[in-house]
Amino acid sequence: MKSFPEVAPSTKSSRLRQSLRSTLLEMIVAGRLEAGRPVNESQLAKQLKVSRTPLREALLQLEQDGLIRSDERRGFSVERLSAREVREIYPMIWTLEGLALRSSAVCAHLLVPELARINLEFAKARNLRRALDLDTRWHEQLTSQSQNRRLLETISALRLGIRRYEMVYMADTRLLPESVAQHNAIINDLKEHHIEAATEGLEKNWRFGMEVLIRKMGEE
Repeated sequence: MKSFPEVAPSTKSSRLRQSLRSTLLEMIVAGRLEAGRPVNESQLAKQLKVSRTPLREALLQLEQDGLIRSDERRGFSVERLSAREVREIYPMIWTLEGLALRSSAVCAHLLVPELARINLEFAKARNLRRALDLDTRWHEQLTSQSQNRRLLETISALRLGIRRYEMVYMADTRLLPESVAQHNAIINDLKEHHIEAATEGLEKNWRFGMEVLIRKMGEE
């Protein structure tokens, strides 16, 4: 009878941490773990049917992503939404996405059909989560031809850090047509091989979202 090697404990624990991280991220983005509120580790571990050790490890991973704060005396809490964080991260994203787009300028026009298809779906989205996922997919497709793996990983981590803010943005359905129009302008620039114009349009797209969010948080 053929036997199969057992999965190493370290591999199992790594998978568990990643699974917990994804679950906790989903809870944070959905607001089930509220911004600014402490995390009740015992209650959460019971709810997720895990021990506190892998739960803490997953929370520490999310702290590195800027979504969780830890304190020796008070334990873990969900980071508050802040206009300062928006001002800091959004310019980084549009700068790095622009760099990724420029680095793939030769073949960027080949992205047009898929970008147009995703944007069409985005325009029809009526579900907040669906709209957010499609917008993320559109930006991922836009930068997908870059061969700079480290750059793409950095952009991906930054996008993860602002997912809560993008949820706030997408919740206002009146803003969706403007985002679709901005995407279309970038697509048209790519059709014409106007990389610099497309990069400027990309900055406009992110800057618009940044300014909207800052106003929603009561700042100019």
